[in-house]
Amino acid sequence: MTERARRKPPATRLYAAAANAPETCLVADSPHSGRKYPDDFNYAVTLGELRQAEDAHVDRLFSFLPALGVPLLTARAPRSYVDANRADSVSAAWMRAEAKGENPDYTPQEGGLIRSPATPRHTAPVYSRTLKLSEAFNRVSTYHKPYHARLAALIDKTAKTHGSVVHLNLHSMPSTTHRGTRKSKYDIILGTRDGETADDHYLQKLRKLLEAKGYKVGLNVPGFRGAEIVRRHGNPAAGRHSIQVEINRALYMNEKTLRRLPRMKQLQSDLEDTLRSFRTYCDAACTYAQKSAPKKDSPRI
Repeated sequence: MTERARRKPPATRLYAAAANAPETCLVADSPHSGRKYPDDFNYAVTLGELRQAEDAHVDRLFSFLPALGVPLLTARAPRSYVDANRADSVSAAWMRAEAKGENPDYTPQEGGLIRSPATPRHTAPVYSRTLKLSEAFNRVSTYHKPYHARLAALIDKTAKTHGSVVHLNLHSMPSTTHRGTRKSKYDIILGTRDGETADDHYLQKLRKLLEAKGYKVGLNVPGFRGAEIVRRHGNPAAGRHSIQVEINRALYMNEKTLRRLPRMKQLQSDLEDTLRSFRTYCDAACTYAQKSAPKKDSPRI
């Protein structure tokens, strides 16, 4: 259920691995399933229109992960308030206006960090006022930075334990492209920024497992290659592998009403089977990499 927060909600929620689950080098996050709308948002569009920006139900779709031993980090606030999957920068023009003591004009999108309109398909401005630089910085410091800090801590902890880590950055995508004029030919798209954020064998293994379940899988499709989160946290040379996962919304929900469809259960079951097998593969690969890593020279006595 979507909530209007009476005060600012915490930036994140971590669904920790179940106590009886096996340890794994696999972790996951869902930055766009937040649905607690802070009171100071003061948006001018309908809540229904604003919610079209959400990756609705992605956290629920992957709610089985902790039982597999995979911790799942989620954002609490919506992406339309501030988007954790965008660089935390504000335009120079906005900064110059603020420095002059002027009320800066709101710059649409700001690269997507703070949105107006909510989505490319909804043209109405989110705000009926100008958004001040101080508001933008407050959103970044209250939600964006804490999200990345907690995700970095989770990845660091896992890498320290297992020698390396595989990170799944979970999203959903519209079933149509180009402003709704053409259907996507993919059920799922996996992105590594063309190999920048994960070794290819992880990408190919996940693709094969999903295709074995009957899903049409795209790899590094333009527009879905991976954004700020995998760019910032993926570093294959350091044993940190990040893959962006986009699920076609038509597979599990009514895209207009955001209501979950009965077939969501089958998708969830397929994803659970897939990620159970992928977890096993990742753990074997991480163990092999750890054993094969050059040992540091022993200190001289």
